[in-house]
Amino acid sequence: MNFLDISIIKATDKISFDIYRKETTSDIIIPNDSCHPTEHTLAAIRYFTNTINTYSLDHTEKQSETNMVKHIVNSNKFNTSILNRFNSEKTKRKKDSQKRWAIFTYCGKETRLVTKLFKNTNVKVAYRTKNKLRKLLKT
Repeated sequence: MNFLDISIIKATDKISFDIYRKETTSDIIIPNDSCHPTEHTLAAIRYFTNTINTYSLDHTEKQSETNMVKHIVNSNKFNTSILNRFNSEKTKRKKDSQKRWAIFTYCGKETRLVTKLFKNTNVKVAYRTKNKLRKLLKT
């Protein structure tokens, strides 16, 4: 059964997955030499690598999909070494997801002094302001 971008295959003793592409799917993405922002040109490649790493694919399906992505990347004038970059980003994000977050209302330099205490800890710091749109619109 095909659902969105995945094929679900039911065998007698197990369920396996594969990446599904319509017959009309082409290997065209925003090419590397376009005038689009870098975030836009890399979005499809990031999506493809996330798909490979997220779905529970068998080794043969994973290798087949990796080869397909390499073909797509290469035919759109990217260097295939960029795939290593996205795989290392996934590892970094996984490590970052284990960190805790502390949110501080930013009041000025005092807030910076307090948040410096978290610099060498496993706690990441995020700031917010009191300038909420709702409050500004009331006045």
